[in-house]
Amino acid sequence: MEGADEGRVVRGRGSAGTSPTPRTGTTPFLPLVAWMALAAFQACSGAGPSEDEASKADFHYRLARNYYNDRNIAMTQRELHTALALDPGHAEAHHLKGFVLMGLQNYDGAASEFRETLRLKPDHFEARNNLGATLIAQDRYEEAIQTLTPLVEEPLYPTPALAHYNLGYAYHRIGDRSGARRHLEMALFLAPGMCKAANALGLVLQEIGDTKGAREAFERAVKQCPKFAEPYYHLGVMLQKADDPASAEAMFARCAEIAPDTTVGRRCQARR
Repeated sequence: MEGADEGRVVRGRGSAGTSPTPRTGTTPFLPLVAWMALAAFQACSGAGPSEDEASKADFHYRLARNYYNDRNIAMTQRELHTALALDPGHAEAHHLKGFVLMGLQNYDGAASEFRETLRLKPDHFEARNNLGATLIAQDRYEEAIQTLTPLVEEPLYPTPALAHYNLGYAYHRIGDRSGARRHLEMALFLAPGMCKAANALGLVLQEIGDTKGAREAFERAVKQCPKFAEPYYHLGVMLQKADDPASAEAMFARCAEIAPDTTVGRRCQARR
């Protein structure tokens, strides 16, 4: 997309009907991923670990999850290594490992772990969404669309707004504005507070010449997330073009104040 990046995809807990609050400004890639399910691991049927090994593996997985919540990535990885050595078929451990690798921008490794999760547990909806987000991070948009589409057709998936947002981004990147608009509008219908989706929709509407709709979308984004800098930038540019320099200056000033050390913040400062 032209101008400031709309944030691509945002990392969040993914609870139904909600969306994570974005960080101030923008970052090169914030995957819109769903947090791993908290259900206990169930051992796969057939040959596998002993009951004792499976129990120990699950214990180490839970330790890893706690370390991850505390942002101790080194210990998270150590405990996941132990868990998977005891039980290579622990689907949740593979999912968390993929989540960690995604945060480290090891997208090939993350995709491999999410695929393994889906092989072990085909109905692991969070892993499918996270795989789609990883493919988007790799600019593999067609594959991402193929991966994510089943989620929005799955009645049991609890957070379809996340998948709709990611699909909207992927469709936009391949130049399908109609598809992008459809999915972004559905994301907002399902999760009205998803300001990243409102900002992305504003960009799509700008491109198709719907200035009024674009402005409303950007205004919605700043109202929902007052500390989200990027829509202030887009509103400022629109107000400059509308020959309203005072209002544009207010938008750029707020943007620069919120995110002074980010790319979008510097762009806002340069416009003043």
